Amino acid sequence: MALSLAFACPACGGAVEGEVGATTAAMRCPACQHDTPLPELAGLVASRRADVCPVCGSTDLYQQRDFRRSVGLALVAVGVLTGPFTRWISTAVFVGLDALLYLVVPPVAVCYACEAQQRGFDRKAGPRPFDIAVHDVYRFGKRFPPRRDLAVAGPRARLLLQEGKESPS
Repeated sequence: MALSLAFACPACGGAVEGEVGATTAAMRCPACQHDTPLPELAGLVASRRADVCPVCGSTDLYQQRDFRRSVGLALVAVGVLTGPFTRWISTAVFVGLDALLYLVVPPVAVCYACEAQQRGFDRKAGPRPFDIAVHDVYRFGKRFPPRRDLAVAGPRARLLLQEGKESPS
């Protein structure tokens, strides 16, 4: 599986995504043509570890399954809605299907600071699961990544946007 990266453009906030290789030094936003430098990317591609964010330089990342929550909830909802007509067998089947899908989908590493997503890394060498305490440290502005001007999609940036104090330039 190829290593891929998805993040918000620091210039316009648009989605930048695509596969990356050892020679990739920057990624270009399709909306505004802004190049975002990715200095850590060569090391990440070589090691296949998701231990640093190539966009903002943060070492705080978490791992989760690359599974749409809406699909999982829809499966369980269909199972519950059809349950009375099938003596609740359909509920067990749909919940089991949801659990099976969850187990077979690959992981994604997400940066706490800028919410950049890395796919295709070695699952065993990936970051730990989500930690609300680390998330809150970024959310309330107690910690910032090394290249904080590139973290335009993180929890703190979103809060500042809502308050009208900052915008993705």
